[in-house]
Amino acid sequence: MINIFVMGFNEEIILPFMIEHYQTRFPQCHITFFDNDSTDKTVEIARNQKCEIVRFDSGGKIDDNKMLDLKNNCWKNQKYNNYNWSLICDPDELLDINEEQLKLEEANGTTIIKPKAYNMINMEDNYELHNIKYGIRADNYDKAYLFNSKLVSDIGYNHGCHQHSPKGQIKYNEKEYLLYHYKFINPDWLVERTKYTYNRLSDINKKMGWGTQWHITEEKLRTDFQEQRRMAIKVRQ
Repeated sequence: MINIFVMGFNEEIILPFMIEHYQTRFPQCHITFFDNDSTDKTVEIARNQKCEIVRFDSGGKIDDNKMLDLKNNCWKNQKYNNYNWSLICDPDELLDINEEQLKLEEANGTTIIKPKAYNMINMEDNYELHNIKYGIRADNYDKAYLFNSKLVSDIGYNHGCHQHSPKGQIKYNEKEYLLYHYKFINPDWLVERTKYTYNRLSDINKKMGWGTQWHITEEKLRTDFQEQRRMAIKVRQ
């Protein structure tokens, strides 16, 4: 029923959790992981969880032009046309919808699912992702992750995929679905990930100002993490 397309680099912390999330909700889903030259156990994890691996080379740098083109077009490949629905996401973006719910949406004529998103925050200094229940509203992540690729001919994401200009038969969901963005997993992890992400920004990214949110001091990152904890509300049961 659903093809899931995931793009990432060095995702060994979040990837097993993400794969479990989607395979539980869609047991017959096909997950394609576009690996951007990971140097950790990401590819091994994806392969062991029966994901299709596609190497996505950008010269060791983050190139949002290439990423945008990939997200806008990867699902159009003829070999993925056996399923009606396509879900485009990063490894830390978990849409909470299941197969039964999606079938009901399809029967109702829905062609695009836009969720209500939250930045998820670990209230403890560990990596127990299943125990992360708290979050803060993040409306910039209310993205069109999931759409009927038989009826939507073009999704038209812009940079970061926060906006889109779809073509085809367009009808959005009326029922509310949540999106869990696992941004604040662990303070140490956030500092390390922010640092190496900023160092991987391509020249075109720097020139266009894409990814400037990664240029943050460690002190501010740790302060922000604690502030998010103070503001968080319970999102998951």
